[in-house]
Amino acid sequence: MARSPRIIIEDGIYHVISRGVKQSQIFLEDADRKDFLRLLKQAQEEYPFTLHNRCLMGNHYHLLIQPQSDTLSKIMHLVNSTYGNRFNKRHGVMGHVLQGRFHSIPVETDAYLTTVSRYIDLNPVRAGLVARPEDYAWSSYRSTILGLPDSLVDASFVLGYFGKEIDRQRDSYRRFVEDGIQKTEPITEMSLLRMRTWGNPLGHRSETDGTKRPVPGDALILR
Repeated sequence: MARSPRIIIEDGIYHVISRGVKQSQIFLEDADRKDFLRLLKQAQEEYPFTLHNRCLMGNHYHLLIQPQSDTLSKIMHLVNSTYGNRFNKRHGVMGHVLQGRFHSIPVETDAYLTTVSRYIDLNPVRAGLVARPEDYAWSSYRSTILGLPDSLVDASFVLGYFGKEIDRQRDSYRRFVEDGIQKTEPITEMSLLRMRTWGNPLGHRSETDGTKRPVPGDALILR
């Protein structure tokens, strides 16, 4: 079966997801997660990009990433292939760690940008790992709402949708995320697969009152 085309958008923002083979765990211990973050930093230095959000789960991870040029595949190849090799060596196993190629979903509207950022932050809550998203150690949410330093993530663009003053931005974003805990999650596995192929955003309005918009540029479809 032929691979579906990957949609590339100049200066675009992507929701990147990569999963373990047959849903297997890709992070067995904290050393794995720390190594993965080090590799992300290495890739960021080699192929500059902005990381707007991140969350490392047990058998997959989520990144909200914006490369400075058409380097997304190079970034993810460096991270995934190197991580897989190191994981096998560290745990004395063989074979593929990550399942096939990574999923990259273009973020083409402000409605989807804020929604997917909340989706990423609420992943640990939906999985039953924590009651509150700030209690999860391996996402950037706590740093975002508390203004803690993060060498990888720059949340300023996402926060810019939630007012002009930084304290208001953080508080409004926190309330936006917490409000989502009691709601039905609008992002499903089916919608992720559909958006990955078509590059279409979710068909709903943003729940924020900001005026910023991602600037996707011209879309290119590459196989």
